[in-house]
Amino acid sequence: MDAFQNSSEDDKRKRIKNYFAKPKLKWPIILIVIGLIISTQSTIGLILVLAGGLWLFIEVKPLFDAPGDQTIDAWLINDIESLKKRSLQRLNIDESELIRESISIRGPILWETNGIDTKELACKKGKDGRIRFSINAITVVHLTEHRLSSYQCHYNFIRGVPLNEQDDEFHYRDVVAVSTRDESTNYTLPNGNLMKQAQLFKLTVSSGDSIAVIVNSGDIIKYAGGTGTIVETGLDNAIKALRKVLSEKKL
Repeated sequence: MDAFQNSSEDDKRKRIKNYFAKPKLKWPIILIVIGLIISTQSTIGLILVLAGGLWLFIEVKPLFDAPGDQTIDAWLINDIESLKKRSLQRLNIDESELIRESISIRGPILWETNGIDTKELACKKGKDGRIRFSINAITVVHLTEHRLSSYQCHYNFIRGVPLNEQDDEFHYRDVVAVSTRDESTNYTLPNGNLMKQAQLFKLTVSSGDSIAVIVNSGDIIKYAGGTGTIVETGLDNAIKALRKVLSEKKL
């Protein structure tokens, strides 16, 4: 059974990689065109056409086995549920201690990050116009009777691996703000352009510490093609839930 599960998981990760694959079509097409031009004069032209055709097939083959947008969304949600369980163990919290369902927020990562192969930094605009990401910043917030506990990681969706994990705990009375704000940034996107500004979710405590997640950026949308929206991040539900609990706990 374990072997079957491992095989299924490996297949799932392979298909996720295929979803974000970007075929390199320029050179195989050039090879085919050159082959067609000289095919009337030499058998080498036919060889070039065949070689270019094979190369083109190898490049586009992953797309044939790529899952749909809804499947990708469901798989990421399942992975986040697993991260919730992992975070409870790391924070030594029993589910019975939670006063409401745990909150999750996710945001894109498209810049050099510790532990992430830059070749795996990818995004894709689905048929529904929403942009999805191979690497995500995941924040999980657990609410217990007296404190708020958070878990953050950089999640490699292609490999199913959380990296750069961090845990924090704060008393409700110490939380001074839950907000979204636009801030200047200087992250370099895969095309070499800078992400100069981004929208952040931010939870700040009286000590000056904070939990922050980049959830949106016009520069990312421009990189993804200039249109579309970033896939649901959980931001609105998180802010509503946190503000409600904080207002109750600070009465």
